[in-house]
Amino acid sequence: MPKRDRSQLLRELKAAFPEITSQLNAEQGLLHFEVDVFRRFAQRAIFDGERDTAVQCFSLAATYLTEGNSAVRDAIDVSFIEPMEFGSPPNERRWAWEALPEVLKNAYVAFHRKSAV
Repeated sequence: MPKRDRSQLLRELKAAFPEITSQLNAEQGLLHFEVDVFRRFAQRAIFDGERDTAVQCFSLAATYLTEGNSAVRDAIDVSFIEPMEFGSPPNERRWAWEALPEVLKNAYVAFHRKSAV
């Protein structure tokens, strides 16, 4: 089965989160910047306590980290999961860390050399 690519990711992002469509379009086809738009949206959901939205973002990111082509996997790793913040004090947003799929936790820990909580 072919790996999921940038076009599929953008279609899914725009369908799931139409409110970020114009921001995604503004990035002029630059994958890492597009994924950063997605990360900022997910980050806002975490900080605002919008659990359902955050979980939906995590699920989509996990799918593309495992099923994406190499460029998409790299963008999810570098521009979505590595800069993600779970708040401080560390336990303030424990729910978000606990909701993070294992594949994303592993990528986060591999980069930061520690858990977020």
